[in-house]
Amino acid sequence: MLFQPYPPSSSPGPAWASCLGAVAIVLGVLLAAIHGNEWMKQGVIVQATPASGVVPAAECPEDELEEERLSLAECKQMVANVQNFILSAPDWFFSFQMALACVGTIIAFVSIILGVALVHYRRWAPTAAVLVFAALAIIDVVDFIAVVNTGPILRSMYLWDILLWFFIHLVMTVGAIVGRQSQIQSSRQSYR
Repeated sequence: MLFQPYPPSSSPGPAWASCLGAVAIVLGVLLAAIHGNEWMKQGVIVQATPASGVVPAAECPEDELEEERLSLAECKQMVANVQNFILSAPDWFFSFQMALACVGTIIAFVSIILGVALVHYRRWAPTAAVLVFAALAIIDVVDFIAVVNTGPILRSMYLWDILLWFFIHLVMTVGAIVGRQSQIQSSRQSYR
């Protein structure tokens, strides 16, 4: 074979690393999309909100309603949802969420690369997995603390998703720690 993307190894990596890597790839793609979407949403809302903070009344032209297959009531409800979001968010929330979503997107992409490194086992990957998954859990904790300090509308929008991702990242961190420890113990026993 002329081109080998990685050097051949005599033994494949441990099964836990392959499983954790596959999960990291799938959830990393999903998380990158979620954080990227949040980043975009905050940017659009900040750019579209008038300086007064008051969103104008709903403009729902008939042709656009037909094109989107919406009723007039649905259009007005969507505008009301945006108004509620803007009114319930403290001044610091939009920039904070944008920064957190930016960092989350970058670390989610790193977790995808790390997942590939776990599937195609690299010796450094388990240690990096602990650090990256722990960083994602820390982002969830910081986001949780921020959202708890907002109004009830934002809490109802964000808290359950944040808690779900926190427990996912916590389980992945624990899995990486346990796998790394078992790998260290088995390598110590093989030297004896």
